[in-house]
Amino acid sequence: MIDAEIQQEYESFLQEVLRDEKVWVLQNQDGMACQSSMEYEDAMCVLFWSNCVRADEEREEDFQDLEAESISLFDFIFQWLPNMAEEGVICGLNWYSGEGGLEVEPMDIKGHLEMILPDDMAARFAKDVDSLN
Repeated sequence: MIDAEIQQEYESFLQEVLRDEKVWVLQNQDGMACQSSMEYEDAMCVLFWSNCVRADEEREEDFQDLEAESISLFDFIFQWLPNMAEEGVICGLNWYSGEGGLEVEPMDIKGHLEMILPDDMAARFAKDVDSLN
């Protein structure tokens, strides 16, 4: 992909998860969909999709034993992404078999999402963050 296409795909991912207030993973009791990073040496990518349809399409290809499950946007931003950053894991966004997907560091996604949160959502999330502490 050229830079403009990559940027457009990334912005589309961010806008879709903001609109729906959730991201999607493929997982079961044994784990979740992960791939070796194509961009970061010795790093793993945990795979996320912006909607259930995309996740299900990928499940049918490479991850037939996993189920699509949603994660709330709040949990993604304030729990998953910080934990992934601590563990040195990369986010693989809207991954497709054979093609890969966007690979983004967790704290970059967190920062971008926090910058574009609508005011009402940011206020609601701020209250929820206080309850985590």
